[in-house]
Amino acid sequence: MTAFQNQTLSNAVSLAERKEQPRTMVLCLLILAAAVPWQLRWGVIPDTSWIITMCERMLAGMRLYVDLFEVNPPFTPWMFLPAVALAHTLGLSPEVMIHIYAYAICLLGLGFSALIVRAAGFAENRALLSMLPLFLALLVIFPGNAFSEREHLGVALLLPLLVLMAWRAAPTDERAPGPLVVVLAGLCGSVLVLVKPHYALVVLVPAIYVAWRRRSIWMLFAIEYWVIGLVCLGYLVAVLYFYPQFLDVIYPVLADTYMRLRVLQPVLIKYGPAYLIALYMLRFLRPDLPLSPLVTVFVLASLAATGPLIYQAKGWPYHAFPALCLMAAALLLRATQSDPTGQSPAGMAMGTPRKLLLAATIVANAIPFLPTQKPSAELIATINDAVEHPTVALIGSDIAAGHPLTRMVGGNWISTYCSDWLGTFATYFSQVEAQSGNQADAQHYTRIADRYIDGKLAELETARPSLVVVQKGDAMWTAKLFARPEIVRFMQNYHQIAEDDTVKVLLRNGTGASP
Repeated sequence: MTAFQNQTLSNAVSLAERKEQPRTMVLCLLILAAAVPWQLRWGVIPDTSWIITMCERMLAGMRLYVDLFEVNPPFTPWMFLPAVALAHTLGLSPEVMIHIYAYAICLLGLGFSALIVRAAGFAENRALLSMLPLFLALLVIFPGNAFSEREHLGVALLLPLLVLMAWRAAPTDERAPGPLVVVLAGLCGSVLVLVKPHYALVVLVPAIYVAWRRRSIWMLFAIEYWVIGLVCLGYLVAVLYFYPQFLDVIYPVLADTYMRLRVLQPVLIKYGPAYLIALYMLRFLRPDLPLSPLVTVFVLASLAATGPLIYQAKGWPYHAFPALCLMAAALLLRATQSDPTGQSPAGMAMGTPRKLLLAATIVANAIPFLPTQKPSAELIATINDAVEHPTVALIGSDIAAGHPLTRMVGGNWISTYCSDWLGTFATYFSQVEAQSGNQADAQHYTRIADRYIDGKLAELETARPSLVVVQKGDAMWTAKLFARPEIVRFMQNYHQIAEDDTVKVLLRNGTGASP
């Protein structure tokens, strides 16, 4: 195209964008309005509820990794501390503030991405504007039980960096991103890496693609990557200085137990089929066009995010969120992709059957995020009728058995742990090693479990909690725990007041309701 033709097309697109903006903004507001009641299905999810409790204890003076045993590096509480502190300053519920915080981060990430898209002048820009409400829905509707997880917020802030990478891969009209945009995109992109170091793959793989496309290894040394590297280096220094216990005490325990437990086959079965269909849909949606750099960057980021999912091999939905969300975004980008001549958005030519298949594919990938672990209103009401502001203990390995239940009943969590995961994992591995004939290792894990039970018993006897929540599906741990006569004697002081499919709730005799 001539310069005159380029300018004419640019002017036409700008005019179309101005006409489209009011409708797009109204639809975005409707998506946000729908997201609020939609998220009530899950409430504040278990991990986030525990993080709120942890942040409150830190604000009260308790020491992370000394008075609180947390499996994640300190960026996890640091990420949520501002919102919890602000909630207490304003006299608001931390749960409400955390949701506002999550929506704000989603809007920040998407809004900054839209500004970069506009500055880059991608051929798909006109269609991208009309699709903005759908991209917003990927951040506030699609997550379900992953909403407000660290990975959810990290992905929202990763979007500007991915768009910047696409701009680097295919510069338009000889324009280059400004230094402020580059630095801010790097800062945003660093968040996901700070959440968990292995998400560096999600940055590295698209970066290699950009260098390959530009035929320049120097693209790997762009300013945004220096920003990410410096932020991560500063974070490492801060961890070593403020929390040496994490690397000296906590990490060896995690490597020996928590990180060792992997269930790869269920992960592949749970997420693999729908994800593979999404990969096929990239070709099926537009068989006449190669992937644009914008689509390619998102696809590669998604594929890279499957690495941490498989490596962790825990199967929890939020571990899969980066891969599934970024692939869904890639499919939407593919639907808006323009033909090489730039004459018309290819997405406009996509027939209704393909659009329906696109929607079905995204919904299929959202299915893992639909189950809720929120306690029922009936269970909460029964507890509240029996006791006010109870102290709460848990017998069980699942964090969801105790959180958010404790906060929903206005309770006070007594333990330094979020659940009995350490005792349960140690008990499991002691049995595994014994069955394999490794008696030394079996005894090693037995000692870990016994030490944990000793500490738990001391904690229970000191706090004498009003409520003890018992996880019903954790038979192995319950059997191990109740093999100790001291635990049996202690629990004789409690009677059951409530039950659902996952937990039994026991009240201490003489507290609230009578046996």
